[in-house]
Amino acid sequence: MKTRFNTLAAAGLASLLAVSGYALADNGQQKIAAVAQTQVTPAQAIAAAQKQAGGQATEIQLKGKYGTPVYHVEVRNGQQEHTVYVDAVSGKVVGSKAETEWKPARKAAVSLGRAIQAAQSTVQGRVMEAERDSNRGQLVYKVDILGTDNVPHKVIVDANSGKVLNSFVDYDD
Repeated sequence: MKTRFNTLAAAGLASLLAVSGYALADNGQQKIAAVAQTQVTPAQAIAAAQKQAGGQATEIQLKGKYGTPVYHVEVRNGQQEHTVYVDAVSGKVVGSKAETEWKPARKAAVSLGRAIQAAQSTVQGRVMEAERDSNRGQLVYKVDILGTDNVPHKVIVDANSGKVLNSFVDYDD
């Protein structure tokens, strides 16, 4: 009886892992399909979002979940964090939401747009995602780029100097 239960549990776990692996792979394929459809650059989406929310962009993600690619741009204005949705084909703001953050944002000398430019000077391609993050206490931008060879890359940019710290092929996304 115990062996049968263990076998069933193992089969269930294997099925769950297979489905979640498929979902992760499908998410990567959705990003790649969204990149192919974009007409608007990340810089244009960031400008539209900052104009809408009146702050500094800290993150951008390209999503194409329902067939239409949309940039999700996080903009910080004081304690307010706005998520602004920008149509990646037309460049129009299609929605936004705001929430209050209790923790003040760390200041970066380099803008998200400038970090993306630095990353694209290292790896040619189209940006799928970029975010400001802390790496062992150092403020950095992590930029995901789909290279011109359709290989995903991650580029780490120092948020204070704009210098590229690292670049590598990233099949995890």
